[in-house]
Amino acid sequence: MNPVLLLLIYLTVNLLFCACAGNVSTGAVWDKNRPAHHLPDGHFENTDNSCEPIRDTMELDSMVPRNRTKMYALPIVRGNEYLWNDTAATSATWIGHSTYYILWKNYGILTDPIFSQYASPIQFVGPRRGTPPGRSLDSLPRVDLVIISHDHYDHLDRTSIAKIFNRWNGVTFAVPLKVAAILESWGIPSRNIVELDWWESVSVGPLKLTFVPAHHTSRRGILKSSAKTTLWGGWVMERAAVSGPSQKMWFGGDLAMGDGSYYKAIAEKFAPLDVSFLPIGSYKPSRYTRVHASPRQSAQLHLLTQSRKSLAMHWGTFGMVYDRLEDGPKDLATARKELNISESDFYVPKHGEIVPLLQ
Repeated sequence: MNPVLLLLIYLTVNLLFCACAGNVSTGAVWDKNRPAHHLPDGHFENTDNSCEPIRDTMELDSMVPRNRTKMYALPIVRGNEYLWNDTAATSATWIGHSTYYILWKNYGILTDPIFSQYASPIQFVGPRRGTPPGRSLDSLPRVDLVIISHDHYDHLDRTSIAKIFNRWNGVTFAVPLKVAAILESWGIPSRNIVELDWWESVSVGPLKLTFVPAHHTSRRGILKSSAKTTLWGGWVMERAAVSGPSQKMWFGGDLAMGDGSYYKAIAEKFAPLDVSFLPIGSYKPSRYTRVHASPRQSAQLHLLTQSRKSLAMHWGTFGMVYDRLEDGPKDLATARKELNISESDFYVPKHGEIVPLLQ
């Protein structure tokens, strides 16, 4: 291919991963019946108080590498497959990045599934996997539900969505506002999609799903006007227990701390949580804490929501910004020590590792 054309494609793809787009200004008349995060032009916005980049990266910006994360293959592990055959067991398997396979008492859930080689609209350029998926899609016992946090290419992957639907055509896709249209354009029937706004809930299978806020953004296009045209957030999944209170899991998605008010509200409504899935990567240099939590901040969220167990994600798979591949787990270990959190309570699985839950 012409090297100039290849460079243009590369620059275009990299623009799609700019998660720090500015606010959309419209000057339209305020509508008191419109939720605060809905802008008059149909775009969305964070409603918590923004703050300057948080220098909570455990390293001076001057010490952060100037090149994007250097990727290399991490270990892929096997074991605990018996948990997939036990209909009474619950487990989570880290596929990579923000993709977990959760088997909750014989109900299969995939979070932000990406099994592709590139986190990109073009499968030969852009952020490339350093480690293959920890488990292949074909190896999974069943997939009943897919939850999507937002539309960035490393979280909403067309090829993976199509393969999931082709294998399990009864699967439900739970998505944020205005993401349903994207899936429908890929051939996913509307009957297979539920689309929610912040704080809306729906029953799917044995679960009650609530879409909750997260301080982040969305964007799939090159132009600035394409930013924030779809909503973003996280998911709280609840399942009734045989006795006692319901069991609750929180998939945080991509999130930054912001002023913390979103997560205080989540804690007030749902704490204590049984399991949380929290990001620990793509936070250096400090300007990236506008859109991504540092490991210490995720450790603070673990405590705030009274999570009995948290599992790390959003690291170790794609080189998105500038932190070293090993920084997330290392900085989380430091934060755990500072905040008196045990390694088992906020655990960093390896690719492919099946972790027992709700024991």
